[in-house]
Amino acid sequence: MYELMLDTANLEDLKEGLDSWPVVGVTSNPTILKEEGGIDVYARLREIKALCGKKRSLHVQVVSTATDAILEEARHILDQLGKDTFIKVPVSAAGLPAIKKLSAGGVNVTATAIYSTMQGMLAVLAGAKYIAVYFNRMENNCTDPTRVIAEIRSFIDGSGSDAKILAASFKNAAQVVSAYASGAQGATVGADIIRLGLGMTSIDSAVDGFRKDFEAIHGAGKTMSTI
Repeated sequence: MYELMLDTANLEDLKEGLDSWPVVGVTSNPTILKEEGGIDVYARLREIKALCGKKRSLHVQVVSTATDAILEEARHILDQLGKDTFIKVPVSAAGLPAIKKLSAGGVNVTATAIYSTMQGMLAVLAGAKYIAVYFNRMENNCTDPTRVIAEIRSFIDGSGSDAKILAASFKNAAQVVSAYASGAQGATVGADIIRLGLGMTSIDSAVDGFRKDFEAIHGAGKTMSTI
């Protein structure tokens, strides 16, 4: 089953997306939170958690760079936002042991900042539930993200793990399509990407053409519910 998540902390985007689009979760990171200005971070995250309800997941990233500090930060996030919150931990030398310890303790972990197949494999073995692969950033580093996704997916399938690849870092809709086609089970995208995917002029032209053809038969303003 494929999944779509929203990568934002903007309340207006979230209200629109959670109400109108097939979204199963919300992801955030320090950069996304910075874009919202001088907000109370935990107050905003609680608002997002309330919007998500019980059926959607919230993924919150640590900022510490030492293993013990990551673990302490993760515990604080869980205390503030609830034990069902997913903790985003970069797959680094300090992050990997934290992922292992958190996962062993029953914490939901989203391994993030993944630029290579090896990082993804290690995160899977450490017990992460989601593997957040940075699509656009890999392309910018002259790395083929579709190959990395395909290799990690092959490793997941071969190992029998229930981890899922959550592709992230997109600049256009074509990258999202490529991520899914390469084996990602999920993608987290900005609201702007979804709007672009739905806002092509050819879509509007087709819809308007159907409306005009129907009105030519039944009269102006008529619809299937008024004839």
